[in-house]
Amino acid sequence: MKHNLHFTLPVLTGAVVLSLSTAPLLPVIAAPADSQAAVSDTTGSASSTASASQITDYSAVFDADYYYQTYPDLQASVGNDPAALLSHFIKTGMKEGRNGNAQFNLKAYMYQNPDLMAIYGTDLPSYYRHYITNGKAENRKAIFDVGKGLAEGVLGSYTTTFDTTEDRATNVTLSASRINGLVIPAGGRFSYSTSVGTRTTANGYVEAPSYASGRVVTSVGGGICQVSSTLYAAMVVADIPATSHYLHSLPVDYVPRGLDAAIVEGYKDLTFVNPFSYPIMLQTSTNNGVLTVSIVKAG
Repeated sequence: MKHNLHFTLPVLTGAVVLSLSTAPLLPVIAAPADSQAAVSDTTGSASSTASASQITDYSAVFDADYYYQTYPDLQASVGNDPAALLSHFIKTGMKEGRNGNAQFNLKAYMYQNPDLMAIYGTDLPSYYRHYITNGKAENRKAIFDVGKGLAEGVLGSYTTTFDTTEDRATNVTLSASRINGLVIPAGGRFSYSTSVGTRTTANGYVEAPSYASGRVVTSVGGGICQVSSTLYAAMVVADIPATSHYLHSLPVDYVPRGLDAAIVEGYKDLTFVNPFSYPIMLQTSTNNGVLTVSIVKAG
């Protein structure tokens, strides 16, 4: 099997002054809500109740005018008040996955930086903070290239590759086809292991390499975990938390460690509950060794 992803783990460092990206700059101290923080004077004396480590500059991911114009619901509930809009973004908007400016798209940052998805999962505010403290300086991609974004109605999507000449390709293709078109109603529960069916030769699966207790072995259905792992990555992009999720005993070569989803019938499964108020559908394709799993609105 070929290794097709290389990544390094980020190191979070530093903090800077919190401000709005529109003039004038309005410093906001990240102090507790029930405290009154003041800014240090020019002599450097400590007149602030918040330390420097509690100050964050959100200008890399936030522009008050963009935020106001992009979300009509905020125009009525928050108004065109830059400080109030920033407060909403910090307290609520990041958790909801809202985009604060045109230079940072949350889903683009997640999709194009899978090493971060392996670390942060569905902890959405952490992606904004990583871009502020590390990602922008590292020139990580934070927007989709023209024509490369998620299509209308697609909540999350992810792509991996596999070798079509290997035996496991049969199991990848078969298991992907068995979740394709599956609709999960609002509040409905999904089980990957149940959905792809029992892994037997009578059910169409073949013997292929797999992992067991830190060893490479051969088993019927070896390879179905690439589909579950690709699905899990799509779930992260869609902000769908797993209700059960297990890592492999050894690293896999199709997703970063932490995005893999091991499946052992009757023991390990990938499951989730549809958190949305509408049904969702799974869509898969396996053309020419390219596996894509997408989660879309179904109603």
